[in-house]
Amino acid sequence: MIELRAALEAVPVRGLSAAHVRVPFRRPFATATGMWLHREAWILFVTGPDGRIGVGEAVLEPDATEVEETLLARLVREAADRARSGDMPDPEELELFGTPGRAFRAAMDAARFDLLPLGGVEAGDPGATARPPAAGRSASGVPVNGTISFGGPAAGAEAALQAIQAGFTTLKLKAGAERETLDLVARVRAIRTAVGPDVRLRLDVNGAWDLATAQERLEAVSRFGIEYVEQPLPADDSAGAAELRRTVEIPVAADEAAASLVAVRRLLDEGAADVLVVKPARVGGPVAVSEIATSAAARGVPVVISTLFETGIGIAAALASAARLRPLPGARFPAPLAHGLATAGLLEHDLLEEPLVVEAGRMHAPGGDRAGRLGITVSRRVVERFAAEFVEGSG
Repeated sequence: MIELRAALEAVPVRGLSAAHVRVPFRRPFATATGMWLHREAWILFVTGPDGRIGVGEAVLEPDATEVEETLLARLVREAADRARSGDMPDPEELELFGTPGRAFRAAMDAARFDLLPLGGVEAGDPGATARPPAAGRSASGVPVNGTISFGGPAAGAEAALQAIQAGFTTLKLKAGAERETLDLVARVRAIRTAVGPDVRLRLDVNGAWDLATAQERLEAVSRFGIEYVEQPLPADDSAGAAELRRTVEIPVAADEAAASLVAVRRLLDEGAADVLVVKPARVGGPVAVSEIATSAAARGVPVVISTLFETGIGIAAALASAARLRPLPGARFPAPLAHGLATAGLLEHDLLEEPLVVEAGRMHAPGGDRAGRLGITVSRRVVERFAAEFVEGSG
């Protein structure tokens, strides 16, 4: 992680422009916290010393406050003004802004990563991988899960079958909105019956249950072979998550609770997670992910990389972080865990000239002659289509 941090900090910035985009979901996407209709994001275009452009994406949680949105917009505008003099905010300065600062850092570090040479600039970093030249695809890619949104048992089974036919071998079921335990059991039973015993199923509750409800419902579905349950309790209930781990068979994953390196270290100290679901856009980008993965590996806790429903730009950055992770020998999960990255298709457009490729349940970047280290090429025409605002540095 030290090598990665040094490599990114060594990338000079000669200019920065940004577009504030608003991309609709193809159809309303239901979660336990509400219905998502569109995704707002800041797309950063960072100019390197040789004139090449690196790209990154800054997003906030769907329930972000107006204050957080205002702070992120301020950071983008101020950085655009400061960029031509090379006076960019450092991680310590950005951390003072909390969530908006980490979102901006994630986008800036992704853009700097995109500007790195394709060779071995990160030699010595244990998690380092280099994107192959030309086509930009590895032999296997990164395993990813399919996502099944809320619905009745029949609708869930049909969606699961479609996901399996598309090549996914791990499915994440959005849960938490069921009124009764029997409703969850019926849905999980229908999906397990439809896909058979070999497909991995995981639940994502988005913090909707209390401890007693979580214990009851997880005991009721444990016979269906659940890989893990993601954020069953509110993010601030780490003591409850630790207790839940002691009382149910299904492993417990932290998602919203894994909001920063400090928060992750507290979760690990309290024994509140079997898995960490880490969103680079939330925690501060690739360096923060590396720091979290190092802390988690010391406790034998695997990391799954996921998204905040970014466009293809943010997903490509998350994909690069996932590709850097090393397997944990002797971990509770012997096979590699699928990452939650196959979400670009939920949006009306991914903002890319060529989409990220998902084949046989694995994802890789499309690459191409114009692609940087992230392996993608942004469609400026499509960005303009969805842009609500453009920001240019004053120089």
